[in-house]
Amino acid sequence: MRALIWLSCAGALVLAAGALPSLALFALAVGMVIMVLWAAVTVLAARSRLNATRLIAEREIGEDRPLRMRLDLGLPERLPVRVQVRITRRAWAELEPAGGVVEVPIGRRGAYRIQPTRLRISDALGIFRLTVEVGEREKVLVLPVPDGGGQPAPAPGRAIEHTEPDGLRPYVPGTPVSRIHWLSLARGMELHERRMGPPPSGLPLVVVDTHGACEAEVDWVARAAAGLVRTLSRSGGCAVLLPGESAATPVEDEESWRALHRRLALLEAGDRPARPPAGAIVVRFPPDRTVDPPPPLPPGVVPLPAGKGRPR
Repeated sequence: MRALIWLSCAGALVLAAGALPSLALFALAVGMVIMVLWAAVTVLAARSRLNATRLIAEREIGEDRPLRMRLDLGLPERLPVRVQVRITRRAWAELEPAGGVVEVPIGRRGAYRIQPTRLRISDALGIFRLTVEVGEREKVLVLPVPDGGGQPAPAPGRAIEHTEPDGLRPYVPGTPVSRIHWLSLARGMELHERRMGPPPSGLPLVVVDTHGACEAEVDWVARAAAGLVRTLSRSGGCAVLLPGESAATPVEDEESWRALHRRLALLEAGDRPARPPAGAIVVRFPPDRTVDPPPPLPPGVVPLPAGKGRPR
């Protein structure tokens, strides 16, 4: 675009030089054309000889941290060109001739595909520009920041009592169809539903409820649940029941906590859960609270569809 503006100005000078007439204006127009041609040749030569690589060191980051990418550049030292990297939709950051570390703020939990990074090569005056892409498509998981503002943790050792040893209870209107025990109905019994089994080893049970929550509210639930489970995992452990699951997952050590943390990064709005057993801790979005919508994603960061971002 800038090269076209320079050429348009040169054309206007040629017309003015012919109308006046003025040899100085004509020489100035020729000089501008030569500058545009020299800028184009310089940038094209740099593009053909550019050797650039991108490295994403961390595939899992917290939503309060930016994604750090290492860009290594190889360019002939004699070429007077500038290399910039796209940070936001309108902002470009200058890179050193050898490259550098670029921080891309995502700020939203979830699984994302990082598209190739866009670089812009231009001459020293910015007359002629070309864009190139560096790197391959890569997956990154952004984990929710554990928030201590949720429900307080129970005293260590508090357990969930076995209220129904047969694992069934009378059907409650509004229970998801997946929890209905159809076999009991086929045997001539009344309609029953599967109750949520007690957590193993008498651990406290945390029920995560995202029914009817919007995206920002689900983010809040994920942070609150992460903070509560993190606290309990350090004081004896707990069991966690996520939306759509019929069995609780024990979280008793660092490894099980990291696995659950990844699952909370992919948490979505779910169906209304069954009635939790007595003593369970239910984490849901408070009706009297408001949250800000999530920030827009930077360019080149694409959210993955549900089910395609789970870590292996």
